[in-house]
Amino acid sequence: MKIIAADIYVVPTGNRRAVLLKLETDSGVSGIGEAGIAYGMGTTAAAELLKATVERFVLGRDPSPVERIWSDIYDHSFWTKGGGALSIAALSAIDHALWDIKGKALGVPVHSLLGGPFTDSLDVYANGWWLGCDTGAEYADAAQKMVDRGYTGLKLYPLGMPDPVTVVRHPVRRALANNEIDRAVERIEVLRERLGKDVSLLLDFGGGLARDQLRQLLARIEPFHPGFVEEPADPAIPAAMAAVRQMTSIPLAAGERAYTRYGFQRLLDTNAVDIIQPDVCNTGGLAEAKKIAAMAEVHNVRVAPHNYGSTLATAVSVQLCASIPNFMVLECFPDHHLEPGYLPVLRNPLEDTLKEGRMPVPDAPGLGVELASEAIAPHRWARVVQEGSGIVSAAAQ
Repeated sequence: MKIIAADIYVVPTGNRRAVLLKLETDSGVSGIGEAGIAYGMGTTAAAELLKATVERFVLGRDPSPVERIWSDIYDHSFWTKGGGALSIAALSAIDHALWDIKGKALGVPVHSLLGGPFTDSLDVYANGWWLGCDTGAEYADAAQKMVDRGYTGLKLYPLGMPDPVTVVRHPVRRALANNEIDRAVERIEVLRERLGKDVSLLLDFGGGLARDQLRQLLARIEPFHPGFVEEPADPAIPAAMAAVRQMTSIPLAAGERAYTRYGFQRLLDTNAVDIIQPDVCNTGGLAEAKKIAAMAEVHNVRVAPHNYGSTLATAVSVQLCASIPNFMVLECFPDHHLEPGYLPVLRNPLEDTLKEGRMPVPDAPGLGVELASEAIAPHRWARVVQEGSGIVSAAAQ
């Protein structure tokens, strides 16, 4: 079996821009993956880098030795050493597609190839339910609807303010005005009063505050027992994260901006976090995320994968979650399809299988999902094809 062609897509889907990859083989088996640059800047840069990486390292090769291909890309792409969002996200998408091909060729789910499953369904927490909310009362009303649907874990950005461009505007210059801090506390307090103690409130600070305000804020919200605070400080400074951890009994989490096992080693060795959040779409893919989970297990730390991509990102994340013993909970957007500009990426998104806050683990071969080819066709960024003896042509659209 050889890889003979690849399609790369940049698909607007709700509040995201998904960078997708489809690899084709000469046996008719194909595989799909996603590069985790669905928000923030760099979407088209990631697509172009993915195209170049496929041309140089993937076309014409047997897809079976997944980790050998991964290592070739990592060792010879230069900017992959030390990690980085664009280069490692492109590597992640390729990894997903290769595992998908292998699973389909063997007729087994990817989680089986990774040693799973540990369970037939996964705990999830809901994100995105807060869209359009501002006051504590608005947050509480929206949260109650999710709890009524069976979700027992809810994530929010209490420091964030509504923004027409970025959806959530995080603090700038490491500070908030006093009234903005008061508003953040009110949101959390009202939610806890409305929902009671059995709902886990998971808070994402976006790495936005300096130590002085963090110390005060954490002390004010500690009585409301958040499940975790994600990125209380800039995750690029593990020592700062470790210092925050000494300020509070609230568990701390980070990982969406840590790349490969080498980036997570710094977080774990500095004792900076209680929970790690690798994103399979930007930390190196499935095998790399499983290695990261094993490192976390040695440090007695659980894994709550970050998942803020398209529905394909969810499908890949589920394969990881089912194959690691220290899995905690998976992030999901159950109402992603209601976001303005939503475009279906998959024919069979796993979000449609959610039931009372849990997601069944699929047992179909490969990743267990299919691209919605007709819907995403207008958003093809490039097609690369091997022609003849090693000649590669590329046609961007």
